[in-house]
Amino acid sequence: MGARALPSAPGRQLGYTDDVQEYPSLVWHLKNTKLFEDLSAVELEELSRITPYKRFAQGEIIYHMEDPADALYFIREGMVKISMYFPNGKEMILGLLGQYDIFGELLLLESERRPNQAEAVIDTTLIVMPESDFQRLLQQQPRIAMKFIQVMSTRLWQAQQWQAEVGAFDAPGRLANLLLRLAKDFGAPGERGTVIDLNLTQQDLAKMIGATRETVSHCLARLLEYGAVRRRRAPITVNVEALQRFLDEASE
Repeated sequence: MGARALPSAPGRQLGYTDDVQEYPSLVWHLKNTKLFEDLSAVELEELSRITPYKRFAQGEIIYHMEDPADALYFIREGMVKISMYFPNGKEMILGLLGQYDIFGELLLLESERRPNQAEAVIDTTLIVMPESDFQRLLQQQPRIAMKFIQVMSTRLWQAQQWQAEVGAFDAPGRLANLLLRLAKDFGAPGERGTVIDLNLTQQDLAKMIGATRETVSHCLARLLEYGAVRRRRAPITVNVEALQRFLDEASE
């Protein structure tokens, strides 16, 4: 049975820049995105016509809270911070996303408004799929619809797990757990341990664990004394095994 035709390319009218043509190709990046990994070469080629690139400079806002939910994003290269802001002006960092991650997936909510904010942590290139094209794609490609459900389910599970861990650990435990996650997702081997080269400030870490900067400073000092942290200023260097031991002891 032949492949179904993908949506045509009305997404170009949104004015996204799509002048990023260097190797690897857009088709290659789409193939390495979990949502589209099962598509054929022909389907990927058709999909590439409605998913232009868009570049964002470090610190540039991709979308604000309450902006129209008009597109789904895939990270070709770079890093994106997802946050929520509260009426008192406080920011809660919900997560950091890297290459091949998907975000903006809540565009299918009935409110049609963004419940969070996305910001480029470093210079970032995104693959952009307009919401109307994505809706049609889900209807035409059941495989992608199922993959999308898996993505949404994984995000829900991760949010529930993090909420449980926030309730189970004190501030040092929450920070150790966060550093362990960051080391596994973004860390690179270094002379003194695993380097988390994300240019995160202590204030950033505080926003990710629901604490104050002063509390994070004390927690880092404690983890440094324990041997779980080798360098507490960016780029933070950690000992992954010691972080895990610290968490195991905190759970007893």
